[in-house]
Amino acid sequence: MTNASQKLRAIFDKDKLIVACRIAALEKIKNATRKNGTLIWSKLPSLLTLNPKVIKGEKFGYMTAILHFAPSSWSGYNFCAFASLGCGIECLTTSGHGQRHMIQDGSHKVHIARITRAMLYMMFREQFMAKLQREIAAHEKRAKRANAIPCVRLNGTSDRLWEKEQPHIFAMFPNVTYYDYTKVPNRDVSHIPNYTLTFSRNETNDSVAWSQPLNVAFVARIGKNDPLPKLYRGREVISGDIHDLRFLDGINKAVLLTPKGNAYLDQSGFVVDIAA
Repeated sequence: MTNASQKLRAIFDKDKLIVACRIAALEKIKNATRKNGTLIWSKLPSLLTLNPKVIKGEKFGYMTAILHFAPSSWSGYNFCAFASLGCGIECLTTSGHGQRHMIQDGSHKVHIARITRAMLYMMFREQFMAKLQREIAAHEKRAKRANAIPCVRLNGTSDRLWEKEQPHIFAMFPNVTYYDYTKVPNRDVSHIPNYTLTFSRNETNDSVAWSQPLNVAFVARIGKNDPLPKLYRGREVISGDIHDLRFLDGINKAVLLTPKGNAYLDQSGFVVDIAA
């Protein structure tokens, strides 16, 4: 475990909201587990969902479903091995419907669902993967009915090595386009024709990020209506906010993302300041 991972774990283990969501997730799983150990999925959250960012892709003819695990060690398990303090604390999991104040009926349903999924993956791996396969198949059918190209992001708020943990998932659905962001250096999925990765820069991997053969996504402190710089670190800058379809970006690109949630105030170096 890295030093950053240890610090993040200590922070999250003391976070009252996260601890409460862990307890609620464990109770949800307990109530959905039969005596023989099989899961009652109707009592559990769906694995694949949508968010406002991926919905933007529908204007371009793509339909994306996304798997949101609880990030870093929110669930008690580390789902982002290379998270830094900056990205761990300012993670986009607390933006949108994941904002901390969005409590409903005394609990945070979004974070309970994300923690539940992470726990299920670790505790009921075989059943989890069978359910995920069913949901991907259903998503593929929905996209076909909508005359759209089906896409899946397996790491919506995580950084699992799916090509090593579950390599069969890509070949099972050859007509599905998979894509993700990653902070794992030198990760290579070039042998998987329907999987694309974009490297995600943070305050501790800056030099490593720009040496990667992948496109690099980075968070910059600029307004949504401000002009983008033409180049950054020798790469053409493109907006990562227009859509989430990173496999359409081309090569050798710097993918600029604007800060989400409280990240605009970040001073760790995770969010960079650049001039147009």
